[in-house]
Amino acid sequence: MDREVGKINRYLMIGWLLIVAVLSVTYMGEFFKGHRDAAYMTMFLSVTLIPAVACLVYFLKKPESKELRYFAVAGYLMMYTFVLLNTNTIMTYGYIIPMLSLIVLYHSPKLVLIMGGVSLGANIACVIRFFRIGMVTRDDIKDVEIQLGMIMFCFVFAYIASRLYRKIVMENEEHIGSIDDKQKQLERVTLQTITTIANIIDAKDEYTKGHSYRVAEYSSALARELGYSKEQVANVKYIGLLHDIGKIGIPDSILNKPGKLTDSEYAIMRRHAEIGGHILEGNNMIDGMNAGAKYHHERYDGRGYPLGLKGEEIPEMARIIGIADAYDAMTSNRVYRKRLTDEKVISEIRRCSGAQFDPAIAEVFIGMIESGRLEGISPDTVPGEGGKSMAEQSAELLRSVIGFKEKPYDNEHDYLTGVLSRNAGEALISKALSEKDGGLFIVDITNLLGVNEKHGIVSGDRVLMEAADVLSERDDLTVVRYDGSVFLCFAPGEEDREAMDRMMSDICQKLSAKLRVMNEYEDNHICIGGALSCEAGRDLPGLLIAADKALFHVKQLETDGSYLYTKPDKAGTNNRYGIDLEQLVKMFSDGSEEAVYGMDSPEFRRIYETVKGIYEKSKQEMQLLLITVTPALGKTPAISDRDEAMEYLQSAIDVTVSPSMITFRFSSVQWMVIVTEPQTESAEVVTERILNCFYKSYDKKNMALTAEAAQLPKFV
Repeated sequence: MDREVGKINRYLMIGWLLIVAVLSVTYMGEFFKGHRDAAYMTMFLSVTLIPAVACLVYFLKKPESKELRYFAVAGYLMMYTFVLLNTNTIMTYGYIIPMLSLIVLYHSPKLVLIMGGVSLGANIACVIRFFRIGMVTRDDIKDVEIQLGMIMFCFVFAYIASRLYRKIVMENEEHIGSIDDKQKQLERVTLQTITTIANIIDAKDEYTKGHSYRVAEYSSALARELGYSKEQVANVKYIGLLHDIGKIGIPDSILNKPGKLTDSEYAIMRRHAEIGGHILEGNNMIDGMNAGAKYHHERYDGRGYPLGLKGEEIPEMARIIGIADAYDAMTSNRVYRKRLTDEKVISEIRRCSGAQFDPAIAEVFIGMIESGRLEGISPDTVPGEGGKSMAEQSAELLRSVIGFKEKPYDNEHDYLTGVLSRNAGEALISKALSEKDGGLFIVDITNLLGVNEKHGIVSGDRVLMEAADVLSERDDLTVVRYDGSVFLCFAPGEEDREAMDRMMSDICQKLSAKLRVMNEYEDNHICIGGALSCEAGRDLPGLLIAADKALFHVKQLETDGSYLYTKPDKAGTNNRYGIDLEQLVKMFSDGSEEAVYGMDSPEFRRIYETVKGIYEKSKQEMQLLLITVTPALGKTPAISDRDEAMEYLQSAIDVTVSPSMITFRFSSVQWMVIVTEPQTESAEVVTERILNCFYKSYDKKNMALTAEAAQLPKFV
């Protein structure tokens, strides 16, 4: 908007000075011809040149000033009035045309009204004077009336047009102002959101608290020194805040290891640059958003990672963040050393100039260190807008948006919900089980991904925090954030089935009531599956499998609910999964899943009717194959690893089994295959094909397969 005003002012001054120049030359010519005396010329030049020169000086100082319009009109009015009252001709109304052009240019109704009144009054005074001296007679009255009428006509229509235009302009300016306010508000929220993400990143690494903020400040200060525009400097700050976002994908055990990393651990740590690049890839909010995250560990000599870029192949944004990142590492205290002195830091940057750092950027940065222009950035906090640190702004955002409550942030607690982390929780529950029995149940909030996609990650986080609050209300429970939207709850000493059932049902109802009032919580279910160690065993992996089986069958019903694992009547075979095979055979014998789990699955009913129809048609006995995904020896994989392995198993089954066979997912970790023509392909042959296909595609070593076969009963 200011640029448009400046452009109008420039054209206004050019036009006005051109008119003054033409009039001055014309009147000077009349003076030299003897038609004007010296007093008249002095007065004319004073009222003509002085206002014009004064406005020109004002324009040069403030070219985008909105007040210049009023000074210009006042100056032109002085010249116009002088000529009108001191001329010997009635044709001075011709001066009105450029003045009208001048005042219409600004679309000011008030200005048009004032100038119209002054002009009409001056012209009437001029006509009266001409009547008195005899220059105008009654025979000229018709022409005088026409001239005065034209003046009124011009100003009246200029006033109407200005009013209409002014209304449109003001409405447009209000609209633009509203958009600008919303844009600024969006920018503030964007900065705070990015700052929140940076908080989460730094919370994972206890040795680099505040690192992202300091790097952002150092980087933006360096960009400003390099001549970046205000907008570009802001972008550098945003990108600097997210340069370590890839650390989200690095295990805490590696990030927080106090000693030297092994070669394999260092290889994993190096992946944070590549992970960060993938996370931010395709984000169009800021041009080159992923450059800082992906390339800030590239070296000028080409010996960096992840791509080994060299020289100016590395984006300048990454070269700036790279040196800021190194500077913060050298000037921050570590467990193994204190911060380096400025002299040592400058010496190190000079030594690495041309190798690790861009020489030109390094020289500018050294100048900033030597002049003390980086001293305002504290190792403990980074100042933000409005006198508050970015960390404080981030905390305010969390409190206002998701009702943030202070929670312990350490290795034993989940950073978001404050409940126990998975590693700490498993260790605590295993220790408790070694001493006495207890009840364990899994709480799964389904379709949390849908909440994140529809309402944003902050809304999904809010759902998890609310759920954690409900679970933590009970003093008799150990609550663990197990995996994604899954919580693990352990009740030490619990052995009573009815009490355990009531507890799970009560928690399910409270969670459902709490989350249903949230707008973000749509098309989701609270599914709870539990097991008692006195029935399923006191080793945590076995207890988890039992609870997971119960959870799977609750999830099949696609509604809120809870179910407690029921121990089969028979002890089963020596194989720990033989019980499941017996249960499956029993289900086909009784014709209902309800015989085992107390609930009926429409999918199993369809499978049962199909198998029964095949038998009645062919009278051919069929074989039942049950394949289970189990943790590999000595491994404790996450639920996400189990689910991934199940996807690979499903693919192996789809590829290897013939169309005549029937497949069915029996539980969260098991697939069932019914061999309908065992005389053609036995269960052993089918099993071998499935296992070979699975292990060829699934290259991780944390999950394994167990396969068992049985003869299906005859359908009577």
